Amino acid sequence: MTRPHSSDSYVLITGATGLLGRSLVRDLAAAGRRVAVVVRRGKRADAAARVDDLLRDWEDLAGAHVACPVVFEGNLAEEGLGLSTAQRQWIGVNVGEVVHSAASLVFDRRDTDGEPYASNVDGTRNVLELCRQTGVRSLHQVSSAYVCGLRTGTVFESELDVGQQSGNDYERSKIIAEGEVRAAEFLDVVTVHRPSIIVGDLGSGFTNTFHGFYRPLRIVMPFVEAFVDATLPRGIFLNFLGMQGSEAKNLVPVDWVSAVMTRIIQDTSLHGRTYHLTSDAPTTVGTLCRVFEQFALDLVAERRRQHTGDAPAAVDDAERTALGQMFLDQMDVYRAYWRDDPMFNASNTKAAVPDLPAPSLDDEAIERLCRFAIDCRFRWPPAGRRRSIPSVRPLLEAAFGEPDWSSPPGRDVIGLAATGPGGGQWTIALDDGRPVSLHVGLPAGDAATVSLAADSLLAVLEGQTTLAAIRKQGPISPHGDATALQLVIDMLAAAAPARRRLVTA
Repeated sequence: MTRPHSSDSYVLITGATGLLGRSLVRDLAAAGRRVAVVVRRGKRADAAARVDDLLRDWEDLAGAHVACPVVFEGNLAEEGLGLSTAQRQWIGVNVGEVVHSAASLVFDRRDTDGEPYASNVDGTRNVLELCRQTGVRSLHQVSSAYVCGLRTGTVFESELDVGQQSGNDYERSKIIAEGEVRAAEFLDVVTVHRPSIIVGDLGSGFTNTFHGFYRPLRIVMPFVEAFVDATLPRGIFLNFLGMQGSEAKNLVPVDWVSAVMTRIIQDTSLHGRTYHLTSDAPTTVGTLCRVFEQFALDLVAERRRQHTGDAPAAVDDAERTALGQMFLDQMDVYRAYWRDDPMFNASNTKAAVPDLPAPSLDDEAIERLCRFAIDCRFRWPPAGRRRSIPSVRPLLEAAFGEPDWSSPPGRDVIGLAATGPGGGQWTIALDDGRPVSLHVGLPAGDAATVSLAADSLLAVLEGQTTLAAIRKQGPISPHGDATALQLVIDMLAAAAPARRRLVTA
């Protein structure tokens, strides 16, 4: 029997800073699920800061105040994901299921780091071993609809390796990874999610990765800059790709994929199946190329307006040939990507979420996706963005010391959730009404748990506002005793009286 998830259990997500992962963090938290994430340290920021950045993205771009998850700093490339014994024990006690979303999108094997196999195969093996060690028996594997390889016709959700030829190393690595997950005998339930080509958010166009769909546009941009004073011919994309234009690509927006996965993850009766997260209305290559081309032409015109106003010079045959060859050389690895897709049968998905059909992408939606990518110059976060985010975490650590991964002693506890960037989830252990220790994660059962925005809690702790003022803006304690937050503030004041004066009106 798999351990049934409840509102008390955590779902652990890998790949949380990726395009799909960050949407799952938002949607699962909004559905009331407790979320933990494994995130590796970046070149300029630790794991907690990287999670703060993605939470700030949701606030800035969508006005969404997302609950800050429990953050593990780890690495898929390391045994045990690089987690400590105490952290693995925490997972064994608190995590009901794992969503393995992390993946490398490299198409052809690189000798430098072994990608995509290093992440997609070896990383999956490390996740499986973590599940085995910690007793997690339910795994959601984010695979790919393109495990079908170069097959044609109709591809069914029940099929995996039927002897098909793969179009590239990415597809082959996903076949191997999915096969190993299915073969893991210690797992009671394996649920496989196979999205097709994930693009940005349908409403905002947001993406933080610029692979696949975005690649032709990204490749042609330097040539637009180089030939700003030239007359670019129409049909440039289709001609260089050698396509007819009728070839179909199965594009799905990330917000839809995340919404469907969240529904499936939250309903245990839907677990144990394979789901094609695909569209019944694929987008033709001709449509994509036409929109890409129009953007290129519009950008050329925009650049010209910024120049001297001289008449554009025609591109001669030699220049056009050179431009075409450079484009083809860079696009060659994506040849298989642009082939005509098979038909993906999605019977399981339609039965599971009949009210959530995949949206079709019209010209306006594709333009919105392109505009976002171009406006941020195929880079996220934007250059020069302020990285420092005020956090309540240092104040809690000053009061109680570094949070403990062990379970709190006794049952006299209060939970504290500070949502949004700079926040976190903790349990404060009490002894005769006095705080004695701080622990990672929220308490199980009916223990009082208070929740408010991290910036609001920080403002109270720093004496910039009062609880009374915050309460006037709306409820701040939806999960427990309305007086519990005041008690938490009093505890912090008593635990670190010399650090700062706390306003607790």
